[in-house]
Amino acid sequence: MRSADNGVLDVLGKLKSKSMTLTGKGILFVLVFILLPALLIFWVASNQATLAIKQQVSNALVELNIQNHATIDRVMDAIDQNIVNMMSSSLIQQWNTPRPISERQRVKQYVATENLLANYSVKEKYSLFLLEHDAADYYFVPPPDISDSGVFFLDREGGKWLDNALNAGGAGIVQPINQLGFAISPKQTFAYLRAVSDLTTGKRTRNVLVATGIETVIQEALNAINLPEQSRKFLVDQDGVVLAGGNSEFRSFAFPEQGEELRPNVWMTNDSMYVYHDSPMYMNRLVYEIPLKSVLGSHTVVQDIIKITALCYFAVILLFIFYFSKSIVRPMARLAAFTRMYEPGKKMARFKEGERKDEIGLFYSSFFAMTERLNQLVKEKYVMEIKQKESELILLHSQITPHLLYNTLDSVYWYGIRGGVPEVAEMVRDLSTVLRIGLSRGKELIHVREEREHVEAYLHLQEKRYEHSFQFRLEVDPAVENCLLPKVIIQPLVENSILHGIGKMDGEGEVYIRIKEAADEVRITVEDNGFRSVNLSKLSDILTGKADPDQGFGIRNVNKRIQLRFGLSYGLSYDLREEGGLRALIRLPRRFGE
Repeated sequence: MRSADNGVLDVLGKLKSKSMTLTGKGILFVLVFILLPALLIFWVASNQATLAIKQQVSNALVELNIQNHATIDRVMDAIDQNIVNMMSSSLIQQWNTPRPISERQRVKQYVATENLLANYSVKEKYSLFLLEHDAADYYFVPPPDISDSGVFFLDREGGKWLDNALNAGGAGIVQPINQLGFAISPKQTFAYLRAVSDLTTGKRTRNVLVATGIETVIQEALNAINLPEQSRKFLVDQDGVVLAGGNSEFRSFAFPEQGEELRPNVWMTNDSMYVYHDSPMYMNRLVYEIPLKSVLGSHTVVQDIIKITALCYFAVILLFIFYFSKSIVRPMARLAAFTRMYEPGKKMARFKEGERKDEIGLFYSSFFAMTERLNQLVKEKYVMEIKQKESELILLHSQITPHLLYNTLDSVYWYGIRGGVPEVAEMVRDLSTVLRIGLSRGKELIHVREEREHVEAYLHLQEKRYEHSFQFRLEVDPAVENCLLPKVIIQPLVENSILHGIGKMDGEGEVYIRIKEAADEVRITVEDNGFRSVNLSKLSDILTGKADPDQGFGIRNVNKRIQLRFGLSYGLSYDLREEGGLRALIRLPRRFGE
């Protein structure tokens, strides 16, 4: 029977190779002689046409950007000229040097300066900030949070933007500032600032002329620019802050990293074209953001039509090839795919090709019959292995429980012999905890917190048996308290540490138990500082079953239960501590339970 199955598989393998060869030849022919040449020609022609259109459009937009930026610079020149004219007036120069004058003169000087500033204020508004005068002398002057323009006194200290203007060396700068005048919530505006120079001495003063609301004037110049639909235009400073053309959500700008330079002053991405020009005088940049679909126009529509036509053409060719190969190539390819998909033990549905009366139907029927025979054999073997493992688990657990019960009762017995003290009640309570968790209502897996209670109760019993001749420390990571593990796997290790490690150290013995998370595992370490020499190779033989079966029953039982439950990659191992003593390590998969 097995030789017949092998023969069928050999035949299927040969047919599989042949079917893949026929399919490969048909696909190779279409790719090499039809699909690839057509795609190459289309791709080259389309890219060249698209590149030519982009270059022509970008050249025109760069020239338009330069002209529009020159217009904006003229707007800024006009604002700067107004500030220069006001700075040259005697009214502004009178403020450069504070001098004692009467209150009537102060009011007169203030009103005259207010009128001068108001005469120049049309769309943008002009203000004079004085930092050298005593604001108390001009108590009648409204502060900047009341009036939106005029003369303001700031008592020696101004904002950061005023400091920037004073440090600009007499040049004009553009800065974002909080809008002057009354406002429920602070709003920002852009201002042109220039420190006032003393025309008599040639020195700069601590007075600053400010033109606010310049974004309104610049926005009018931007609105006059005509660009393709869905385009954006905005003016930014050297830090990328949008001076005009943005909105409340769009207050800064930077070129997308994913792109390339088409030509100087043109940045291209997959979706947009960015055209820009820099003004060296006012340190700003005019940017156009134009969607490529509006640039390419009807060229994109033509490309889409060609693509759809080409795809339809290729689809017709493929359908023509598949029509002729359907009766042989595709059925054999499906059979080859079934051979790869088949997993022993997994039932497969009957194939419709098996109803055919030719050789193809015979192969399908033979393959299905073979899988049925293999599935039956796998099922029988699987059931036998499951029953064997269950029997081993039941046997191992039934052996460990009497062993624990004997040792615990032995501890209670010896403590009672030595004196009958009230602490016997505590030992009975700990014994109850040990027995309750050890039985666990027949459950094999318990939570880490239950295992901790079990080993802690056991340690209290051993403390009393050995008259507190050793100390112990138990640390549990809160992250693993709800993880599941086989019950009663720490107690045998603790028992060995006491009996063979620290039981006779007269108060100097210590046992350390740590349960923590490591990657996707739960790791349990049991360490002691025992002084006796340990043969690690003998412990390894016990764990692997090479030693005498009567030796090391407890640790062999723990290791075997873990590996039967979780696999050979988990279990128990030993190594020596650098400080002296022995360390036992249990590795378990991290699994949570309710």
